[in-house]
Amino acid sequence: MRVAILLSFSLIVAVGVLTGCNSHEAFIPLAPSTPVQSPQPKNPADEARRITAEELHKLWEKKDVLIIDTRGEPDYKAGHIPGAISVPANTVATKVEELPRTKMIVAYCT
Repeated sequence: MRVAILLSFSLIVAVGVLTGCNSHEAFIPLAPSTPVQSPQPKNPADEARRITAEELHKLWEKKDVLIIDTRGEPDYKAGHIPGAISVPANTVATKVEELPRTKMIVAYCT
């Protein structure tokens, strides 16, 4: 049961982070029209836990973190955080089962 909950939470966090990373790419301006009042959908990335660079560094020193670079392969090869692995944003959902459950997983895209 814990594994299922952890897996679900990890997937939600990963999707939220990726949504936030790619949100500017998916923006399509709408033609002006009559404003319609509708509730804004909740973005899972808004509730994702954020950590500082200092916190990340401490976790990295203790080897308690897996850092995922969600940019494309060319950007990853051009430079990345030491120890980070490349998991492009469009492949994260297919790699969830391969991620360790004993470490904090930190994803970044810039």
